[in-house]
Amino acid sequence: MSTATTPRTAPAPAAAPSTARVTPWHLLRSEWIKLWSLRSTYWTLALTIAVLVLLAWAMAASYDLAPEAFRGADGGAVLIYNLLGPGQVFGPLVLIVLAALTVTGEYSTGQVRSTFAAAPTRLPVLWAKGIVVALVTFATAAVGTALSLLLGGAVEPALQANWADPEMLRVVLGTPLYIATVSLLGYALGALLRNTAAAIATAIGLVLVLQIVLGFISWKPLEYVRPFLPANAGSLVTVPEELLSAEGMGASAVDLSPWGGYAVLVAWVAVILVAAAVRLRTRDV
Repeated sequence: MSTATTPRTAPAPAAAPSTARVTPWHLLRSEWIKLWSLRSTYWTLALTIAVLVLLAWAMAASYDLAPEAFRGADGGAVLIYNLLGPGQVFGPLVLIVLAALTVTGEYSTGQVRSTFAAAPTRLPVLWAKGIVVALVTFATAAVGTALSLLLGGAVEPALQANWADPEMLRVVLGTPLYIATVSLLGYALGALLRNTAAAIATAIGLVLVLQIVLGFISWKPLEYVRPFLPANAGSLVTVPEELLSAEGMGASAVDLSPWGGYAVLVAWVAVILVAAAVRLRTRDV
């Protein structure tokens, strides 16, 4: 009589250790996929372009109603600055939300643990996210600015950009550059605070509320503070020299050049990012 035996199963071979290495390109591609996998990204970018274009349309449509408000020669840098100016104020506010959510969203869902498990050194993740945010926000603002110029010139011929003006390129390209850098400020605050509401509120407070509030306070020491606020300083990269030297640009004890003001905004972003990097390396998730 034979005894039934159960066939023995050979043990599974041990998995070979992975030799894959997470490169900066892998991280960039990963962050790019994460950003575009969210439906809110498309809505946010579309809303930003709509805000820029609609504000430019409103300015162009009001040209005949208040032509005295548009100083400068037809198509000159001053007129184009007036056309794009409102978008420079309100356009970044939408992108600040997206930039902050890029990093705070992972902390709120816990996905950041998986991200850091794949990239244990952590800091490359911070830089990769920042690069993706900068590229996407700059491209979005550039599209919105281009459409604003086209629509403004179509509504009012006097607002067709005169590219022979030596300051035109700085005013036009400075607009998406400024908007993208302000968005990076929101990203940096999100990386530092790791809380969506706190990051958005702080960023909007710095670029909008604080400069409005301090603008109403007539106190001599504040004349040394206002020029170095992020929005006041960074937006100078879009302002024509004619307006910078004109009276009424605001009481200030410090005169910054357009690129000097932009450097101040970059310094704000850099300092906050360094603080975020220190926290990232010295504290657990």
